[in-house]
Amino acid sequence: MKHGVTASKELMEYFKERANLDEHNSKVLLKLAHKVGSSGASGTFSPLLIILKTTAERLSELHSQMMQKTTELVKSILKYADELHKKHKNVKEEESSTQDAVHHMKESTAAVQKAKDLYQSRLQELEKLRRDNASTKDIEKAETKLKKHQDEYKSLAEKHNPIKQEFEQRMSATCKVNVTDLNNFR
Repeated sequence: MKHGVTASKELMEYFKERANLDEHNSKVLLKLAHKVGSSGASGTFSPLLIILKTTAERLSELHSQMMQKTTELVKSILKYADELHKKHKNVKEEESSTQDAVHHMKESTAAVQKAKDLYQSRLQELEKLRRDNASTKDIEKAETKLKKHQDEYKSLAEKHNPIKQEFEQRMSATCKVNVTDLNNFR
């Protein structure tokens, strides 16, 4: 999706340049045809000059036709790019709830992981204090901190479950819709 619009614009620019070149070639060949035609029709080279004039005119006409067809192609590519942009916009709007679910899942997962890490570090501190035979006051402080982080971790884990379920539902629905769209597209 990211590169479709850019690729369409690049392709359109290429064909615009191609149309400009064909137009230029057509004009140059037409000038040559007029130049050859303006020199008299009599003389030793008159049959050759007539052939050169006819060939230059025909080539000019072919380049002109090619320019017109290329210009039509540019219009078709422009139409395609507009439709592609609209389709991307629709998909973005339709799937915004999935995007939100992904965002919430990332945030929730990060918060749970951070709370888990803090809980683990407090647990290790408490175990270290117990091994080192620290004072009961220090052990009680560590236990209080551990309990606080344990409750926070538990609370975030409980909040994470519905977010995870919502994420899974949205992703499943989005994938089913996209597979159905692909099958209809074929």
